[in-house]
Amino acid sequence: MENTPQKYIDRLREISGKKRLLLKDMVEITKKQSTAVHEDGIEELEKLVNQKQEIINSINETDDQFNVYFQRLKSELKVKSLDEIKKPGLNGVKELQEIIDSIMKMINEISTMEKQNSTKVKSLLDEFSEKIKKVSEGKKINSAYKPVVKQTASYFIDQKK
Repeated sequence: MENTPQKYIDRLREISGKKRLLLKDMVEITKKQSTAVHEDGIEELEKLVNQKQEIINSINETDDQFNVYFQRLKSELKVKSLDEIKKPGLNGVKELQEIIDSIMKMINEISTMEKQNSTKVKSLLDEFSEKIKKVSEGKKINSAYKPVVKQTASYFIDQKK
């Protein structure tokens, strides 16, 4: 591959497009997690978390690739950010910026949904702990009214001699 700024821009657009698709999948999984918290139960939630972790691993790989090409581009053009690229004849810079902008919006959307899901899960945990506490209190009250009678062992005495 020829190491030209245009090739770097093209590769950055490709990597960013892949990341955007992965984030779209993550948005869908996060929405499913929201319903799984209430309806589908722990097993479904665990499955979704595992799927999400796989996507996060893939996103980390794309981020690493992006960083390599972005550093090369910055070094080649002697700039610090995409906004500074003013070289005529470079196509796709604006498109790359738009992709990155949409990625940032998706990340914010995911973050908001994650906070809501976290709040829901904390609420459910509080609800469960309250129910457990009531069951525990019920057991204590029940044992106060119906004390457990210890049964002694039976012994047979042989009276024949």
